[in-house]
Amino acid sequence: MEKNPLISVVIPCYNDGMYLMETVEKVKKQTYSNFEIIIVNDGSTDIETLKTLDLIETTGVRVLHKENGRMSSARNHGVKHAKGTLIAALDADDYFHPSFFDKALAVLEKHEEVAAVSSYIQMFGEFKKVSKPRGGDAYNFLFSSQCPACAMVRKSSWDEIGGYDEEMKNGYEDWEFYIRITKKGWTVHIIPEILFYYRQTKKSTHKNFTLPNRAQLINYLVDKHKDWYVEKLKELIIKEEVIYINSRISFQRIGKMIVDRIKGKYV
Repeated sequence: MEKNPLISVVIPCYNDGMYLMETVEKVKKQTYSNFEIIIVNDGSTDIETLKTLDLIETTGVRVLHKENGRMSSARNHGVKHAKGTLIAALDADDYFHPSFFDKALAVLEKHEEVAAVSSYIQMFGEFKKVSKPRGGDAYNFLFSSQCPACAMVRKSSWDEIGGYDEEMKNGYEDWEFYIRITKKGWTVHIIPEILFYYRQTKKSTHKNFTLPNRAQLINYLVDKHKDWYVEKLKELIIKEEVIYINSRISFQRIGKMIVDRIKGKYV
């Protein structure tokens, strides 16, 4: 990897003006300084958000405007205009610890097989909770996403898989993104520290769109990668050590998910 690479921080924004200035200011506190900030205005209608975007644009931050297409579309649009070789995907109301860029870069420089880096998560706002995703290889992403969307990703990896699936408008688009990343043979690395702060609000996509549409979303995701799911399930059954050594997935959990699908719970 090149020395001192440019990082493009891509921040989709839809009516999130309340938090946007804070998010930008926290990005500017990163200990690694070679980055650009791109905010994608995804068709915001809130007057205060539009005023905030105008104000931020005067500070040298790039603001791109587009019709509303939801998160996948906004992220892809920002990456198309990115100048950096690395993408730091970040939501408009969240933030990274000031040391994240430096620590993520150290991982990517050392491990060529790693396509994306994130960390443990501190949820805050409506409720507080620490989440410890595992990252890993394809096996780890069979049944759930093990990396948040907010992560540092090699742009070459992003481009090779075609970015986010813009048909996924109600959630799990990050899970599907990492399935395609790991299908290519790359791995996802999680730094075992709390370096990502994930705001919980009443307008949460996960609460308002993902959970109510969970069955439909899982059905779409599994159908899209049906052959891959069959292949990996066969490998898990044949190579028992994969479950315990590489992914730590229990037979009980696999069994329950297969039974649930057979019974039509996820259709």
